[in-house]
Amino acid sequence: MKPVSDVRGVGKALGEALVAKGYKTAGDLARASAEQLMQVPRIGAARAPLLIAAAKELALPSPTAAPKAKAVRRKPAVAQAPVEAAPETPEDSKASAGQQAKKEAAARKKAKAKAKAEKAARKKEEMEAKFKKAKEKVKSKSKKSKKKDKKEDKDKDKKKEKKSKKDKKDKKKAKK
Repeated sequence: MKPVSDVRGVGKALGEALVAKGYKTAGDLARASAEQLMQVPRIGAARAPLLIAAAKELALPSPTAAPKAKAVRRKPAVAQAPVEAAPETPEDSKASAGQQAKKEAAARKKAKAKAKAEKAARKKEEMEAKFKKAKEKVKSKSKKSKKKDKKEDKDKDKKKEKKSKKDKKDKKKAKK
């Protein structure tokens, strides 16, 4: 006898749920009705017949060594009477709460990154303004110092001229 976890479409979590409800082998699952299987969490009206077919395929040996038949595929939904939704299990609510928490965390992270970018842009503008002001200050100082240097140069030139004139006068007086 094959364990229920060997049935195609039954994973670890669903296998544990089936074993908890008393379906331990593929034969047990093959003998169950769709209504009985829908009592197991995570098995709905569409999934129950697929699991039964897969269990029958696994549990009942084929008389010939023919290759296994393809699994029953689900057909697209056709307008039918509404099927009542299975009540949400604690696992489902935890999963949806986890997804919601992830979305909220992602939104907070995005908002934080945006705020950080805005702060960086403001700081950049402030620094550019400070640099611009400093450059203007340096330019004005250099202009003032150039004017001052020119004035000093003129004053030196005048002093030299006066001195050279005085020296010439003194030399003339000395010659006489």
